[in-house]
Amino acid sequence: MRVKTLLNLKEVVNNHKVNSLKTNSKIIKENDVFYAIKGSNYDGNNYIEEAIKNGAKTIITEDELKMKNKYKEINFIKVLDVRKTLALHAKKFYKDISKNMTLIGVTGTNGKTTVTTLVYKYFQYLNKKATLIGTNGIYIMNSFYETKNTTPDILELYEILTESKKKGVDTVVMEVSSHAIKMFRVYGLEFKIALITNLTQDHLDFHKSMEDYKYTKGLFLSSIKKNKVVIINKDMDDAKFFIDLSNAKTYTYGMKDADYQLLDYKLKITGSTFLVKIRKEIYSINTKLLGLFNLYNIIAFLAIVDNLGLFNNKTIEFLNTKINILGRMEVINLDNRYFVIDFAHTPDGVYNVLKFLNQVKENNLIVVLGCGGDRDKSKRKIMGKIATENANLAIFTNDNPRTEDPNAIINDILEGVEKKNYIVILDRKMAIEEAYKRSLNGDIIVILGKGNEQYQIIGNTKYKFSDKEVVMGIQR
Repeated sequence: MRVKTLLNLKEVVNNHKVNSLKTNSKIIKENDVFYAIKGSNYDGNNYIEEAIKNGAKTIITEDELKMKNKYKEINFIKVLDVRKTLALHAKKFYKDISKNMTLIGVTGTNGKTTVTTLVYKYFQYLNKKATLIGTNGIYIMNSFYETKNTTPDILELYEILTESKKKGVDTVVMEVSSHAIKMFRVYGLEFKIALITNLTQDHLDFHKSMEDYKYTKGLFLSSIKKNKVVIINKDMDDAKFFIDLSNAKTYTYGMKDADYQLLDYKLKITGSTFLVKIRKEIYSINTKLLGLFNLYNIIAFLAIVDNLGLFNNKTIEFLNTKINILGRMEVINLDNRYFVIDFAHTPDGVYNVLKFLNQVKENNLIVVLGCGGDRDKSKRKIMGKIATENANLAIFTNDNPRTEDPNAIINDILEGVEKKNYIVILDRKMAIEEAYKRSLNGDIIVILGKGNEQYQIIGNTKYKFSDKEVVMGIQR
């Protein structure tokens, strides 16, 4: 059979009235179209018969059409890429809903959650409606929904957009992960603004090389239309690469000669003060957010807000309020110690957090961290080296070991360690408690890697776990 990529939904269904598009055979209903997606753990082709039994009349697959003669009343259609085909069909099925909405996509290794949350919270501050999609979940106005991925799959995204529209929400701000870009989860969505925060080592278990990681991010930025906006961190190493490939109206931010320029700053454990130049005007801003990296996140936020036509005195007022971003440099003052909980889980992220805390510490700095299992192994020894060289004491522990041996993960971390200022406690709760026991008045204890995650994955099981809850439950 001729392999083809179908662009016309009518051609797919062959006169069957389509009820819905589905990738899960278990929730198929009469006249649904089933897309047999091959994932890392499951192959949708193994569930085709279940989909047919449950009512699917059309099957989209990349495999040979072996069941065609057995189920002659079923439309079997072979395509080059099921994920891409699904994205194209979903765009038609949901009537290209994103075209009439304001979609803001933030990509990059670090900072996505902070930038998107700032935009969402600013809309709340202005009493405007907005939807937030990202690592900390989905918020449609004030309604919260959990999500498994930083960027949900394409069908879930369209459902979120549809639900947002029903509630009168036109602005959607979302984190766009490299996995989502490569797996066509955002393909066909029309973004008004796309921003990249930075690019440092991460996800090499998935991308295999930094080049692939970089070009994947570039694929997203280059897809933004000419009459839309792309915003780029001018201070990152690959800034010119992304600027050159952008087809849209392109703006930059950073300390270099940028459109949104950080001029001067002062950092404290209680907050930051900085000067920023926006459209030739200089503004002084105070914020409770911590660290130079968060000043970059704030300026990224300012660039987005300005391009939405919403930058004014209220923006500066908003930044001066206590903005709580769960699991992102979240500070708990406990027993004359500062506990800092942050999601930093890359070499660059860990280094930037520890660098800032060293600048503001009054006494010792203790870091608690691990590395995720079944993920990029090459960054583990780098993080071990960074932790021991930039803290007085490092306590290495479990992150989400998943199906890997926790001891093997620790051994990988220790490969980069040259100093003897560390201990190993695999139980994460005990590791955090030990950090407290070894601390003194004025010490900073920073707990990295999991941020606001409410679980820990050991084997294939998710257990309820929260770094913050452990800290709040410490017996003093």
